[in-house]
Order: sequence, then structure tokens, then C-alpha cells
Amino acid sequence: MKRIYLSIIALALIFSGCEIDRAPYDALTPEDLDKSEGSLQAVTDGNYARLKTMALGWHRVMEFPSDNVSLSGTTTSHLIYLYNYQRIASNSFSTSFWTNSYQIIASSNRILETVPKGKSPASDQLLGENYFLRAYLHFSLVNVFGRPYSHGAENLGVPLKTDANPQNHPARSKVGEVYAQVIRDLETAESLLNVSKPNIYVSKEVVWALLSRVYLYMEDNTKAIEYADKVINSKRYSLVNTATLPVYPTLKPESNSETIWAIKFIPNADLEAGGYSNIGSMYSTIQGVGYGEMYASRTYLELVRRFPTDVRNKFIVPNYLNNGKLVAIYVDNAYQYKSVYVTKVNTDDYSYIEAGTTKMLEKEVNAQGLTEYYITVGGARRKVFVEAEMAARNGYPKYFIIKASGQEGQAQLWSPVVFRLAEMYLIKAEAYAKLGDAQSALANVNIIRTRAGIPTPGLYQADNLPANKTVLDLVLEERQLELAWEGHRKFDVFRNKRDMDRRYPGGHLSGNTPINYIKWADAFAIELIPESQILTHQGLVQNP
Repeated sequence: MKRIYLSIIALALIFSGCEIDRAPYDALTPEDLDKSEGSLQAVTDGNYARLKTMALGWHRVMEFPSDNVSLSGTTTSHLIYLYNYQRIASNSFSTSFWTNSYQIIASSNRILETVPKGKSPASDQLLGENYFLRAYLHFSLVNVFGRPYSHGAENLGVPLKTDANPQNHPARSKVGEVYAQVIRDLETAESLLNVSKPNIYVSKEVVWALLSRVYLYMEDNTKAIEYADKVINSKRYSLVNTATLPVYPTLKPESNSETIWAIKFIPNADLEAGGYSNIGSMYSTIQGVGYGEMYASRTYLELVRRFPTDVRNKFIVPNYLNNGKLVAIYVDNAYQYKSVYVTKVNTDDYSYIEAGTTKMLEKEVNAQGLTEYYITVGGARRKVFVEAEMAARNGYPKYFIIKASGQEGQAQLWSPVVFRLAEMYLIKAEAYAKLGDAQSALANVNIIRTRAGIPTPGLYQADNLPANKTVLDLVLEERQLELAWEGHRKFDVFRNKRDMDRRYPGGHLSGNTPINYIKWADAFAIELIPESQILTHQGLVQNP
């Protein structure tokens, strides 16, 4: 078997693409790169084009293990092993993410080795973009296949590939070493970038956004705030307004004022298998396109539905039957969805029949003045959602997620958002919380909550926090609310040494040894190194 550590294609020659929306196709030599800025541009565009293939595995590896999602049963796809923490080393999605990431790294390395700095402002700009790509992909890889930095910088991370020699197969570096290289590359990128390009390309602000995230993950909170402020104070970006937020994913990325950097997917050209292989296909069925088998989790639903005016509710579209019937949906002791038919008695009262007897749903006004409903079943009081009867798959109500769909009117097209301005405010909020500045932390959280349409009673004050909640608890809740289905949640939980609680309905509870609670130190919280790499790369150590 040939040694395919980083991919034969990427290591043999560098391929170029004439535009970001075209796949790389033409082989260029190092001499070509050094002679022509057009060739350098073409190869760099090819690297951007490869990001689209990388992103398909990237999203599934990062988002499916979170508590934002609920798979409606089982599937033969390897995505189920990401979702249910039953890891396999041959997982096609983690393998694709690994190999495509290292392909881009290798291509960037050839450029960085071949083209000297200072040749021209144009070539320096492109060198900066490639330093960034190398940094971003190493950072993404180490967070998937290594333990969080906060668990110990001495833990094994991923191989640091900083040359284009196909015969050089580095062993796994320590997590701290990978982070150090990421920062060096980003600082170099910052010094070289000199053009404010559209947000589907790399500019200085994109570097600052990643540095802010890197320092947050390292728990260097002062630096995290510093770089988040650089992005905010650049004035290049603005939060979309409350009315626009629910249609954020449908906008052309370059037209979106909040997006700092997105991986551009092109209408018509990037609809894999008619859209069925695109990211949003698992989350919804739109215009007849999409599997629609993975839904918003009960955990996320209870969080976002605290305020009906929170427009982030609109990222979830229940698949109603439109038969005029109302149901009260709850979760039983076995973490299965159950429901009863209900009848609206008056403005805010509902009745139901139990064993031939008419009963009323219990209601309770919460601290924000909103009415919540409960039912007592089997001696236990359970919260219910009262809504129109829904279509279901294997007993799971179809709470479709549309945050990864609908770009420019195409059902399952979406350009994954890597950085946006809302995250910068939430990075500041988390960093301030950890520095003990509750007022500044909550002020940044309230910027996001206000934009989401949450009324004044739902905003947080340092002297009036919800019971049993710390400022950090509230920040992490807001990150979950705002950044759901964008690939953050798993890392947010484990890097803060918190456990992933998945005691809610979903296919992860199927089988003989279901895992519904993942402790932050559990071995299976970290993805396995792809088996193909272990077999062909001497000295590459597998995760426990």
C-alpha cells in the first residue's frame, strides 16, 4: 500500500484553479509559482476551492457530536458514529476532513517555500492568505483530533506539516506546539496582508478573528479581548438587524455585513448530488430536496423557546401536518417523545383526555412573565410544547433546521460561516466572565440578546442573575443559542471542562451501549485519527 499520509494529489504537484468557484485543475511547478503572480493567484484560488470539500467533513465532525442535534433513528452513513460517540477509525467524514485539510496545507506550503516575501505587495498578500489557511487548518485539526489546550498543552495534537516534502511524515506534535505554530503563522499573515478583500477571502480582520478564538481557547483572555476588539473597531462589519437575522444563511456571503469569513459555495455549481450531499440536507427537506433526518434537539428547543420573540426560533421550522389538531409534546423517563391531543379552552388554557377524564394542562408564569405548560404523567411533572401536530420520523417530531440552507434561493445551498461579528462579542463576553468582570461580560451578551429580539426583562444584570446560574453559564448558553449549527458547541463544552448532557430524545440512545452523557475527560470525546493514516504513516500514534 502506498503511503498516503497527506494525499498523493496534494504532495506530488500543486494544482491551481482560475477562480474561487472552480475546482483546481492545472498542475504548476515551483518555477511557475515564482515567475508569475497570476500562477500564485491561481494556486491560492485552488486552495480556497478545496475548502469546500474540506467543509463537508468539517461541519459533520464538529457539529454532529453536539447537544444541538437529534438524529431520528439510525443510518448506514458514518455520520452516526460522529453523532453517537461510538467512534470508528475508518469514519469517512473524519478521514475526508483530515486528508482535505492536509492537502490544502501541503499546497500552501509549496507556495510559502517557493515565493519569497517582499517580492511585491500582491504576492505578499497571497503569501499572507496561505499562512492563514495553514494556521486555520492546523487549528481545526488539533481541536478535532487532540484534547483542548485547557486540558494540557503537553497532550498529543496533530502532525505539524510546515514543508511540502512528500517524504517528510512528521509525528504528532504536542497541542501546545501546534497552537504556537498557529500563532506564528497568523502573526506572519498579519504582517503580509495588505488588501481588504471581500469576506470570502482572507484579510487582516480574518486573521484577528482567528487569533481571538485561538487565545480564548488557550484561556489567554486579555489577548482574546484585544483581538476581538480589533475586529469590532475595524468598522468593516456590522450585526445584521433583528429582522434580517432569520434569513442570514440565505444571503450571498459577500452581501452579508456580519460575515467576517465564509467558505463560498456557488449557486448551481456547488449543489452536490442535487443538494443531497450538502450540509443542510440532513437537517431539512426544502422544495423536495434533503433527507431531513436530523432535527433540533429538545435541549436547544427548550433554550430558544424561553422567549417567543427570539427570532432565532425561526431557524427551526416544525414540519406541521396542518390537520387542525393540537398536541402537547413532552419527554418521558426513557427520553422518548410522547404527546397528547389538547383542546384550547380559552386564551391560555388547554384541556386533554386521560383515561376518559378531562384534565387541564398545568400552567406557570416564569420569571420573565411568560406562560409555560406542564403535564403530570406517571407521577412526574413534565414541561410540554403546545403546537400543531407534526410529522414524525420513527417517533421523532420533525423540527427542521434551516440555518444551513436556502442561500440565494437554492434549497440546500449554504456557504459555511467560519467567523462572524456576533462571535467576537461572545468571545469578549466569555473572556470578561473568566477575568471576573461580570458587568462587561453581560453587556456583550446583551448586545446579542437585544439583536435577537429578546425584550428588556430577558436581558441580564450582574445583580439579578437567574437562580443557580453563573455569568459564565449564561455566556455559554448564549453561545449555544447564537452559534448553533456553526461548529462551536462541542468545543465550547469540553474546553471549559464541562460535560455534554445528551439525555434527550434521539438516535444516540439506540443500541446496547448508548452514550447519553459524555464527561469532558472521556477518551471518546476526541475523534480517532483516521485508520488509513495510522496504517500508512509509521510513528503516527492513535488516540486512546
